[in-house]
Amino acid sequence: MDELGKIDSRPATQEEKAELLAFMRGDLADDMDVIMRFLGITWSEFERFYASRGQVRSITADGESVGYCWIEHRGRELHLHAIFVLPSHRGRGIGTAALRGLEQEFRGEADVFELGVRESNEGARSLYQREGFAPASRLAEVGFLVMRKQLGGEPAN
Repeated sequence: MDELGKIDSRPATQEEKAELLAFMRGDLADDMDVIMRFLGITWSEFERFYASRGQVRSITADGESVGYCWIEHRGRELHLHAIFVLPSHRGRGIGTAALRGLEQEFRGEADVFELGVRESNEGARSLYQREGFAPASRLAEVGFLVMRKQLGGEPAN
């Protein structure tokens, strides 16, 4: 594992937003199809939702784009719709650093940090649990857990 430099985020460009959407449509297509059937929406409707909700950010390490996150600040809650680290940069602690950066940035503006994770994604679930997220509810129909964390440090209910 190479040295992890300064992790930051900035608003994503249109091209970067398209790259994250392409990842969701390609690598996550099976998961996304299940979710969209559950919600009763099409890809076109999802694309409109993606373009109109929250913000997509480019995660950077020493100024180089290494991934993306899609967040939505909802009153006193921060919701992470998606986080994606480019394959060539995985295993370097970037996801952990990005989560911690978001937590630090929104502390005082949001009380709760929430995300959804596929139950079968043991690596992501483990990361979120190490970072203090706890299961809050389960969407059995789509195999997802909703996990929450109080931004004061204790798991949220």
